[in-house]
Amino acid sequence: MITLKSRFKFLPILLVSILSFFPFLALYIYTITPGESVAFPLLVFIMIAYFWFALIRTRVHKVLIEKDNIIVKRYYGLGKSITYDFSKLDGFVVLVESGKLGDSESIFILEKGKRVACVCSCYLSNFNNLKLVLKENLTDLGGIKGHDNVCDFLKNT
Repeated sequence: MITLKSRFKFLPILLVSILSFFPFLALYIYTITPGESVAFPLLVFIMIAYFWFALIRTRVHKVLIEKDNIIVKRYYGLGKSITYDFSKLDGFVVLVESGKLGDSESIFILEKGKRVACVCSCYLSNFNNLKLVLKENLTDLGGIKGHDNVCDFLKNT
């Protein structure tokens, strides 16, 4: 029986922890500084909320792959566990993104054309092992190329 659990890298965990602390720091600075505008803490809160609800919700998932199913927990593993049978999943698409630190690869697992999970090389230390197991159990639906196609895919699924 195959059992493979995703493992997060240390640096992304550290960065998310530090970024999540900033709204509290901004609020503290606002409360101890008399006559200070509420604009700065509000702006920091909005930026971090966007970060959490856009990036973390869609990309950083804790994944447990078992013999016939995959268990997904969103929000760095803090979310509710959802189990998907491999037989009911459509497959996966691969997204390769380039950045200053090099290329990163994301695998989006699809069910009925909608994203249900993401396995990303930026956040997971055992990404290659997860990728091999997913290739054995799911259909590779190809890659996403071009900025416009990526934006459309992320909006519609």
